[in-house]
Amino acid sequence: MMSFMLTSLLPGFRHLRTPFALGALCAFQMWILIGEYIPSRSEAQGFTERIYSLGDVAGRGAVTAAISFLLYLVGDIVSISPNQMMRILEKLRLPALAPHRFSVISAQSRYELNEFASRAFSGRGNASSDDVSLLAQKMVMEFAEIRMRLIATHLDVYLEHDRYDSEADFRTNVGFYSTTLWPIVALYWTPWFIIGVFASAALFAIGLKARRDANAILVQVIVSGIVESRYYVEESSRDHSPSVGNVTIRRQTSTR
Repeated sequence: MMSFMLTSLLPGFRHLRTPFALGALCAFQMWILIGEYIPSRSEAQGFTERIYSLGDVAGRGAVTAAISFLLYLVGDIVSISPNQMMRILEKLRLPALAPHRFSVISAQSRYELNEFASRAFSGRGNASSDDVSLLAQKMVMEFAEIRMRLIATHLDVYLEHDRYDSEADFRTNVGFYSTTLWPIVALYWTPWFIIGVFASAALFAIGLKARRDANAILVQVIVSGIVESRYYVEESSRDHSPSVGNVTIRRQTSTR
């Protein structure tokens, strides 16, 4: 019973850490930029003084909880979904520099998905590569639906996919937003911190790899038949001849 409860709660904890980490990262950068303009307790007046007084009344625990909630809220607002991330990369034309690193699925997964998609056209002879690629792309767009169906039918497979997906979400977002941290620290402290940009880029690349690993699980789910692709079923059903229509049996009038 306890293990089932932990299994149910674990995906929720995974999805909490990304907004909280982003909120803390943004707050730290803002503190470096404008921290010196925030008045201390002895210098506070007006609204700022009331904030300090409210902290005394509520207690340290309540203040910590309120700050944590604000950090989570900020992080949830600024977090970038995988689809938005890929659109940003396409606008920056980064996929053109290294297509294998900025693709949503690996080359191996794409090959397996194309091979599987070609079976949908088996009854029509040799299918064109454009038709096969289009069907494979439709199945990639179906990943979100495949995830939801896995929850109902194969929770263990979904949890393994969710682990990779959460790692990808955390690393890509933290890598993306930490790129501005190093120039700020370099400006206020020492220029050597600009080297940290490469660490952010490496973390972002690791996150993209985790995304491809997560999607590789979904590709195997489709190829192995664990969950049927709706687009594949629709395309393959066109090869079957239409069923014979209903036959109406007329009863002859008895002559007796």
